[in-house]
Amino acid sequence: MATNPLHGTREDPATAQLPAGITLVGSELRSTNLERDVRDPHLNSPYVGARALDVLDRVANAVADLKRTRAWSFTGPYGSGKSTLSNLLDAFLGHDTDRQDEARQAVEATSPGLAARMEQARHERAEEGFLGAVATARREPLAATVHRALATAVERRWGKRPPKAVEQALRACAEREVPTTESLLDALTALCDTGHPVLLILDEFGKSLEYLAASGDSGSAENDVFLLQMLAEKGAGRSGLPLFIFTLQHLAFSDYAARSSLIQTKEWAKVQGRFEDITFTPNFGDAVHLLQRRLDQSAVAEAGQQLIRDQAEAAAKAWTEHGLDSVVRISPEMLASLYPLHPLTAVAAPLLAFQIGQHDRSLVGFLTNDEPNTVRRTIDGASSSAPERASTIRLPQLYDYFFASGRTTILASSNASRWLEVDNRLNEAHGLPPEDRDILKTIGILNLIDVDGVLRATPAMIQFAMNDPSNAADPERFEMLQQRLQHLVETGFLTHRTYSNEYRIWQGTNVDIEARVKEIAVHVAPSHVVDHLGEHLGTVLPREVVAGAHMQRTGMLRYFRTAISLQADKLDGPSVVSDAADGMIIFHLGEPSTRPLVNSPLPVLIGTTKDPAAILDAGITLRALEDLRHQDDIDLVAGREIEERIAEISQELGTQLDEAFNPQSEESSWYLWQSGQDTHSERSEPIEARSYGALVSAACDRVYSQTPHIRNEMAGRHELTSNGARARRVLLSDLVTNTGLAVLGYDTTKYSQERAMYHGVVEYMGLHRAAKEVGQAIQAQTIATHGVSRPDPKKHPEVIPTWERLEQALTDATQPTPIVDIYEQLMAPPFGIKAGVVPILMVAALILRSSDVALFEEGNYCPRLNPEIIERLLADTGPDRFTVKAVPIGEGQRSLVVERLAAALNVDAPRSRTARNPALLAVTRAMLERVMVLTPYALHTKRLTPEALEVRKVLSEATDPDQLVFTGLPQALGLDAIPANATKDEQAAESYVTRVTNALDAISGASTALRRDVIAAIGQAFGIAGDLTQLRSGLAEALSGFADASLELDLQGFVSRVLNTSLPNEDWLDPIIIRLTNKALGDWTDQDVDSFYPRVKEMARRLDRVGHLYQGQEVPAPQTRAPEPKQIDTHLLTLTTPQGTEVRTLIHVPKKVRNTAETLVVGVIRQAEKELGPGGARILLAALAERLTATDSDHDPQGEEKL
Repeated sequence: MATNPLHGTREDPATAQLPAGITLVGSELRSTNLERDVRDPHLNSPYVGARALDVLDRVANAVADLKRTRAWSFTGPYGSGKSTLSNLLDAFLGHDTDRQDEARQAVEATSPGLAARMEQARHERAEEGFLGAVATARREPLAATVHRALATAVERRWGKRPPKAVEQALRACAEREVPTTESLLDALTALCDTGHPVLLILDEFGKSLEYLAASGDSGSAENDVFLLQMLAEKGAGRSGLPLFIFTLQHLAFSDYAARSSLIQTKEWAKVQGRFEDITFTPNFGDAVHLLQRRLDQSAVAEAGQQLIRDQAEAAAKAWTEHGLDSVVRISPEMLASLYPLHPLTAVAAPLLAFQIGQHDRSLVGFLTNDEPNTVRRTIDGASSSAPERASTIRLPQLYDYFFASGRTTILASSNASRWLEVDNRLNEAHGLPPEDRDILKTIGILNLIDVDGVLRATPAMIQFAMNDPSNAADPERFEMLQQRLQHLVETGFLTHRTYSNEYRIWQGTNVDIEARVKEIAVHVAPSHVVDHLGEHLGTVLPREVVAGAHMQRTGMLRYFRTAISLQADKLDGPSVVSDAADGMIIFHLGEPSTRPLVNSPLPVLIGTTKDPAAILDAGITLRALEDLRHQDDIDLVAGREIEERIAEISQELGTQLDEAFNPQSEESSWYLWQSGQDTHSERSEPIEARSYGALVSAACDRVYSQTPHIRNEMAGRHELTSNGARARRVLLSDLVTNTGLAVLGYDTTKYSQERAMYHGVVEYMGLHRAAKEVGQAIQAQTIATHGVSRPDPKKHPEVIPTWERLEQALTDATQPTPIVDIYEQLMAPPFGIKAGVVPILMVAALILRSSDVALFEEGNYCPRLNPEIIERLLADTGPDRFTVKAVPIGEGQRSLVVERLAAALNVDAPRSRTARNPALLAVTRAMLERVMVLTPYALHTKRLTPEALEVRKVLSEATDPDQLVFTGLPQALGLDAIPANATKDEQAAESYVTRVTNALDAISGASTALRRDVIAAIGQAFGIAGDLTQLRSGLAEALSGFADASLELDLQGFVSRVLNTSLPNEDWLDPIIIRLTNKALGDWTDQDVDSFYPRVKEMARRLDRVGHLYQGQEVPAPQTRAPEPKQIDTHLLTLTTPQGTEVRTLIHVPKKVRNTAETLVVGVIRQAEKELGPGGARILLAALAERLTATDSDHDPQGEEKL
C-alpha cells in the first residue's frame, strides 16, 4: 500500500548483536501444587515481592499476638502467586528445618527484618514448628477436604505413628464417608493439644464453594457453612485454639455465594466476615524483579558487560527525560540487569500479561520458552563473542510473541476487543515495508498499555521504543520517523491526536475529526466550559469537601460545597440555617480581580491558577468533541475514535484541573474570605494546606473559632439520621422530665443512643451536673440530686462564648422573637453550631431561664415546657412556630406585685441563678392554670361579678405574661397599668393583689357555687333542708315507697338514681342532674340554671300526685337484719274545697326538726286562739292548707282532682 518507503527509521533485528554469555535461570515457571510441593524439600528460590511481604507481615503479627485475626482468604486470578506464597508460609512455619532455612533465605533477600521477626514469632509460639494441614479442594463436601488436610498434617509430622489421642480422633473421622463437624473439631483439638499450632491451608477453595452453591439448602451444605464458621471461631481470640487458616480461591466468597439461595448467601456472608480477605492484585515492581532474576549475565565478558552498561546508562537518561519514573523507578544497574530487554519492553511485558490474566507465567514464557520471538530464541540466534554493540529486544518482537503464542488467552481477556482491533488492522496492512509494520506494532503496544498518558505513543516515545537506547536520540532517525508517521496517517493506518500529540492505530473514516472539532470549537464559549465542569463536579474536582481534621477536634461535621466560576460571576451560596454546607469553595478560572461575589454570609475559599486559559482550551475541545459525537454523519469508526478522544481529553483535563487547583501545587493560590458577601473587598487571608480537606479544616478553624466541642457524631451534623433524631427527642424530653436524676435516669448498664448523646453533648458541654456543682438552691425535701446548669468557664471554656451569646439573645428579646432568629445567630460564624446541637442548647437555656423568658407557640403562651412541646419544637417547622420573649420584672412595683401574687396564689417559684427576681412566669402559669381547668360553665357564665368577668376575659385571651400581669389585669380591674419603672407602693400592690385573687376565687368557685345552688333547689322542691348528705338520705326515705312501683320512664329513672346506694356522695348527684336536664353540670349554661328549679319542682309535684296511690301499700321485704330507723315522716294532706275539688299534698317531716315543730305549734295554736277566738287553731289550719295547696297548684294547673 505504501510507495517509496523511507528507510533508516529502525535497527534491523536480523543484524542484532548480543554479548555472549547471557543465560536464563529456570526453563519454566512451574505451577504450584500445594499437596505435592509441601513434600518437596526445596522451594526453588521463590521471589518475595511487595505483595508477599504484606501477607507475611500480617501472619507474623498474628503468630506473635493471638488477639489478631488468624483466618485469611486469598483471592486472586491464576498465576498471581497465591499457592507459591502459601507453600512459602508452610515451609517457614513448618517443622522441616531444611525448608525453614530456604524460606528464611527467600524472605531475607527482600526484608531481613521481617524474616527475623517471623522466625522469632515462630520460635516463641512453637519451637518445633507448626503442623501443615494442606489440601487441594475438590467438588466435595468441605468436611472431606478438611479431613484430608488433617490427615496430611499427621502423616507429614509423625508418619504412621501419631500420638494415640490424634490417632483415635482421626479414626473417628474416618468412620463415615463424610466426617461430622464434631469429629473434625475433636481431631483439630487433639492436634492442637500436641503443642503444635495448626496451619490449615485449603487450595482451590473455590471448588468447595461451587459444590456448596450446587448443593443448595441441603443438609450437607448447611454442615459445610457451620463447619467453616466453627473453624474460624475455634481459632479466634487469645483463648482460641492455635489454628491459622488460609483459603485460596479465584473469586470472593460473595461471587460464589451469588449462585446459592438467599438463605445460603446470607449464611456465607456471616462466615466471610470472620475471614480477613487479601486480594492478590498484580504488583508491577514484583513483575520487573521477576524478569531481572531470570536473566543471568555473570558469564558475559568484560567487553560485553561494558556495552551493556553503556546501553543501561543511555536507557536511564532517556527514561528520565521521557518522565517514565512515574511508571516505575529503575536505576541504571537494574536496567543493566534487565538486558537484553529494552526498557519499554521490560515495562510493557508485565502490563500485557496483566491484561490477559496470565501474569508471571506469561512473563517467564516470553523469556524462557523455546518458540519464536522469545528471549531464549533471540539469545541463541544473536549472541556474539565479539559484539560491536549491545542490541535490545524491542516492542515489535514482544507484539509478535503475544499475538502468536498468547492468542487464545487474548481472546478470553476483558480487553480482547482492543487487542483484536490492533491485530486486525495490522493484518490488513498488506504490502507495507517492515519498518512501517514495526511502527504500527510499537504504536499498538503503546496504545494497549497506556492508561494515564505517560506511555502514550508520541513521536518521541515511538523513537525511544524502536531503537536501542544509545541510538534513540539520533535526530536524523527522528526526522525520518516523523515523515513515516505522517505517511501512515495519510494512508489511514494511523490517526494523530493533535492536542496530545499521540498516534493511534486507525481503521479509517471519511470524517475529518480534526477539522470538524475546530469548526465546532469556534462556537463554544468559555462559559459553556464552566457550566460543563460544574455539572461534572465530583469526578476530578470535588463536589463537597469535608473538614475532617476540624471535625475530629470539635465533633461538628462541616463541609464546604464547591463551584466553578469565570470572570465577575455572582454565585448563590449556602444560607446559615436551611443549608447543610458551612461555606463554599470556588475554583476560579479567571484573573483574581474577576473573582465572583457570593450571596452568602458564610466563609468562602477562592482558588486561582496561573494558566486558566489552558484549562478552558481543553474544555472547549472536550465540548466540541461531545457535540460532534451526536451528529448524524458520524460512522462507527469515527464514533469510536471520538469516544476515545473524549475519554483521553477528559482524563487530561482532570489532570490539568488537579494540577491547577491542588493546594500543594505551585500553580494554585488560595484565599479565604470570612463572608462570601465580602469577596469583592480586599479582606482576604492567604491560606495554605496539603489537601482540599485540610484547606477546609484550616478555614473552619479560623472562621468557626468559637464553636463548642462535642463528642457525639450523631448530633454534630445538620440533618440527623432517624435514629439520631429519635435519640435527641428522647434526650430532651428526659432533660425536662428527669432533670433531677443522675444521667437523667438512664440505665447505666446499657449504652443506648440517647445516653451516648447525653454524655457526648449535654454532659460534655457541662449543661447537666450534680446539684452541688450546679450551685442552685435545692428545695427542701427534694430527691433531686442533679440539675441543668450553665457551662463552667474553667471546665468548658470552649462553650462559654456560645452560651453567653445565647443568653444575651434571650435577654435582648424584648419583643416576641422567633427561635429561628436565635438559631441563626448561633449557627453563623464564629460559633457555627450545627442544627443537630442547637436545639439542645436552646432547651437547656429555656429550662434555666424559665423565670424571665416566656415561650410562645404560634402566639400562644406555653406555661410549661413538656415533651409534647419539645417534639413540636424539634419538627422541621418548629423554630419558625415558636417565639421567646424576655420578661424581667426589676426591683420596683412590679417585683412587689409578683411577690405578693406568688404568696397569695401559694406559688413556689422555681429558683434559678439566671433570675434573681421572683418568677413572673410561675405566677402567670398559676393564674392561667386556673382558667385552663375551668368547666365550660365556669368559662362562660355571666353569674359572676363584673370584675371577675373582666379578669376571666383577660386570662382567656392572654398570650404574654408581662402584658397580662402588669397591663391586662390592672385595666380589667379599673386600675392603671404598672410600668417597668414604677416605684414600690405597698397599699396599691395589696389592693391589686386582693382584687385579683378575689376575682380568681370567684372564677374558680363558679362551679362549686353552682353545685350548692343545685342542692338547695332540689331540697326546696322536695321540702328537704340541709347539705348533700341530708338531701340524699331525705330523698331516699321520701321516695323509697316508689322502689318497686310501676312508674313512667322518666319518673322511674329519677327514682332509681335517687335510691342508688353504690355511688359515694360526691358522685351521687351528677346522674340525677343529667336525668333531669340531659346535660352534665359542668356543661350548663346560664339558661340551664334558670330552668332547673322549675324542672325539679315539676318532678316533685308529679311524684306527689302519684304518691297517695302507694301509701299503705308498701310491703316490707324480708329483712336479714333490723332496718335502719327512718329519718323522715311522710304525711298526706287532703283538702276538699266548697266546690267539691279535692287536693292532696305529701308533707315530709324530718325527725330532727319534729320537736322544734311541735314547740312552734304550741305557740302558734295559743296565738291563733288568742287572735281568732275559740276554734282559732282550726281556722288557722284551714288557712294554711289552702295557702299550701294554692302554691302547689300554681306550678301544676292540672294537679286538682274531682272527687
